[in-house]
Amino acid sequence: MSVSKRLSFGNDDLETTIEDVREAFEKSPVSEDDCIKICLLLEEALLRCQQHFGQEYQFSLQIQKWFGVPKVIIRIKGEAYNPLSDGDIDDDDDILPAQVLKGLMNYEQAETIYTYRNGYNEISTYAGKAWKPIKIPGGSITISALLAVVCAGAADLLPTALQEAVIHDVAEPLLKTLMGLIVAVTGPFVFISIVNGICLMEDVATFSNVGLRVIRRFFIVMLCMSLFAAGVCQFFFPVVVINGESNLALSELFQLFLGIFPRNFVAPFVEGNILQIVFIAILTGISILTLTNMIPNLKVIVGELNKLVVKMMDIVSKVIYAAIFLNVFKSIAGNSMETILAVWRIVASNYAFCIGFGMLMLMHIVYKYRINVADFLRQGSKVFLISFSTASNTAAMSTNMEFAKERLKIEGKFCDFWLPLSHAMFSPSAAAALVAGVFYTAYNAQMPLSLFSLFITVILALQLSIATPPVPGGIMAIYAIIFKQLGLPFDSIGMLMVSAVFVVNVSSVMSMLIRDCELMDIAGEIGKRGASLKE
Repeated sequence: MSVSKRLSFGNDDLETTIEDVREAFEKSPVSEDDCIKICLLLEEALLRCQQHFGQEYQFSLQIQKWFGVPKVIIRIKGEAYNPLSDGDIDDDDDILPAQVLKGLMNYEQAETIYTYRNGYNEISTYAGKAWKPIKIPGGSITISALLAVVCAGAADLLPTALQEAVIHDVAEPLLKTLMGLIVAVTGPFVFISIVNGICLMEDVATFSNVGLRVIRRFFIVMLCMSLFAAGVCQFFFPVVVINGESNLALSELFQLFLGIFPRNFVAPFVEGNILQIVFIAILTGISILTLTNMIPNLKVIVGELNKLVVKMMDIVSKVIYAAIFLNVFKSIAGNSMETILAVWRIVASNYAFCIGFGMLMLMHIVYKYRINVADFLRQGSKVFLISFSTASNTAAMSTNMEFAKERLKIEGKFCDFWLPLSHAMFSPSAAAALVAGVFYTAYNAQMPLSLFSLFITVILALQLSIATPPVPGGIMAIYAIIFKQLGLPFDSIGMLMVSAVFVVNVSSVMSMLIRDCELMDIAGEIGKRGASLKE
């Protein structure tokens, strides 16, 4: 693109000049901020020239393209006059004060220069290309994993003795320390998350009439998806043994039931017993609901404590990337290439049960409520796109709220209650991912799972899924807890985090689809939904 014009300092020509400059920069890979700043600076410079030379005086305008971005050159024949200088200029006569003009001139991304040569005043301006940040799927988790792969490859070049020392004397102790820190914060986070989720209900009556029904539905759907995931994972990782000693033992089941009840309030947090922490949290949440009238600020206190614990988790999450690095490094440096390449199995199984169960839920509401599938997916496309691009259901929550109220025609108050509660307590994809992680780890460790172990896995997955910290890689802490309960090695956590990079976006979309389908179903059953999306 090349523009060359002869213009005057009249108002019409000045307006034409600024429009030409704006159009040239808007059509180039220059940021919107740069374009605005360039136009402001040139407009001020031209108005000053108008005052100095007069409206009839002429100048030339050239717009050339340099390396993909425009360069503007204005030439004025005559005596030397620098319109970009703030000397001898009255601020009252200017559009822009001298300090603002000076700031624009010092703006590095859009440089404007005045020169005087061969009897011509010359003003030239240009801007660099606006470089958009590269979005890497999985973000920092991906970077940590890739860096670990590179370092593991470098470690293989070291002498055997030194390599063993790096893995067992440095990486392992450091990893155990970091995992201990993450798990230590996870216990209080689980407790406050559940208590706060129950406190989202207005009172005990709401909890009894609606809340219990909603929570029961949460666990039923999560149970169905966990069992569906177990069936899919058994195909990829055949580790469940039915015969012989692996049969479910009634005494062990009874002991598990008794183990839910803690000896005291402090012991579960000290021992990291998540089942007992969940029990105490539910009991505490119900108690707070009964005391709301007597202590009206109690819910507010719980909400503030929840913010505090989330902030603590956010701070501790900074070490999660280091833990992921160490886990992946240890897994790759200490295992054969066959084990490393086997990660495709966990990725494939996650795709299979996430997409499969999501489609089953969609077909269920299509059959039950006779909705138009195309309309449902089209109207919810914005919600699903946000979930996919950010790999976060939380990021799409406000958009999903609007979709549920306006498109799905679900009662506003019910949406205000159900959606926040679902984000706190309804995580079917997380529950399924935990089940898949157990299958993958047991398969790699060559440890068969009994039916009793499978039962424990599903129960723990249901309970721990609602405790997954809302930070990147937060599920890593939950893997550590469930593996500890089942006596599985932590070695596979690194590869599980690598696999999460490839499945987290699709998993988020399917989780949002399942959530909306469940919202439609329960709203329809309790009469909180109007007619919409009909065939």
